[in-house]
Amino acid sequence: MKIGIFGGSFDPIHLGHIKIAKEAHRQYSLDKVIISPLNLTWAQKSPPVASPEQRIKMCESAAEGNEFLEVSDADIERGGVSGSIDTVNDIIAKSQEGSLVYLIVGEDSAAQIGEWKNSKELLSKVKVVVAPRNLAGDKEPNKVFSWIDLDKMDVSSSTIRESIKMKKEWSHFVSPKVFDYIIKNKVYG
Repeated sequence: MKIGIFGGSFDPIHLGHIKIAKEAHRQYSLDKVIISPLNLTWAQKSPPVASPEQRIKMCESAAEGNEFLEVSDADIERGGVSGSIDTVNDIIAKSQEGSLVYLIVGEDSAAQIGEWKNSKELLSKVKVVVAPRNLAGDKEPNKVFSWIDLDKMDVSSSTIRESIKMKKEWSHFVSPKVFDYIIKNKVYG
């Protein structure tokens, strides 16, 4: 079995995330892609605005209708700050023996992967698949990583949250079910 793991804060999950998951699934013949919202971000990043439960619900709503997508609450259940190695180890432990694991990351994250918790162990267990993104900074991802052939998208969760705050149009960035959930539950104010 070929499993993709796509972690992030997903605050909120948007159509760019789903496009990345779909293209990774298609281009790398993955049997499934597991979306895994993190519980807490590292100290250098702002904490998620939406609660873990809200982010799980938004991810489940976004995954509906895509049979290959699953949502994992492993990082949230574990609590605290998780590293990708923790998520990968949890998913490997629950998968059939001999599964191949693909870690789906953004270009910005790929440039920092060598600094991650237990990065050597992580890189020995996964094939890294990189989604192109506008890089901030001069670090470049490892050239041996595989890439998803995909146009860079002009959408981010922070842009969506800012648009909601500023009362600008944002519904076209998320699935209708995620939009309805955010509005109904006043997730971002």
